[in-house]
Amino acid sequence: MTTAPQPEHLDPERRPGIDVLRRMPSARYLLTAAHGASRNGMVVSRIQQCADEPPIVSISVRKGHQLSPLIRDSAVFGLAELRPTDRVLARKFETPVDLHGEDPFLGHRLLPEALTRGLPIPRGVASWISCELVRHLDIEADHELYVGRVLAGAVLDAAGPIVNGSAVAPGAAPVRPGTDLRTPGPVNGHGHPHRDRASA
Repeated sequence: MTTAPQPEHLDPERRPGIDVLRRMPSARYLLTAAHGASRNGMVVSRIQQCADEPPIVSISVRKGHQLSPLIRDSAVFGLAELRPTDRVLARKFETPVDLHGEDPFLGHRLLPEALTRGLPIPRGVASWISCELVRHLDIEADHELYVGRVLAGAVLDAAGPIVNGSAVAPGAAPVRPGTDLRTPGPVNGHGHPHRDRASA
């Protein structure tokens, strides 16, 4: 009995433009979020800068992930660029960790929360940013979009961002450690920057 071919929209190898999509830049980042006593992270690869002033980034995340309520309730999230050789973080956070009351970041050295706006950012990453959530788009697909305004960040490694497994020169000047990119308003160490608008 011959198996009928799958419709093009169901066959991953026959989707329109699949060869072109595979050539688009991608990198491994650790998406993190925290609210109250809970914090979590997961590896994502679809990151895009989508505005310069103010600096805005977008992240595509598969629906149903466990970071969703943390990002929604705190209105902030972090992105940490994983080094190509970092298999420990990549393996641990390849999928969102099922918390069960445990902290997945226990045992990992983290950057000071006053620097990262309360977000868990491991010290061993190549670079990081913290973002204020400005949009959450539930598109008709298997992924959803988070759009965030960059608040602070730093390059911790001299190497450029990793794109499709290769190091390339950064496209913009690196953010100085602890720099707050909002205009105006200093970093106050609070984990919820959206509450600072009145004083900004």
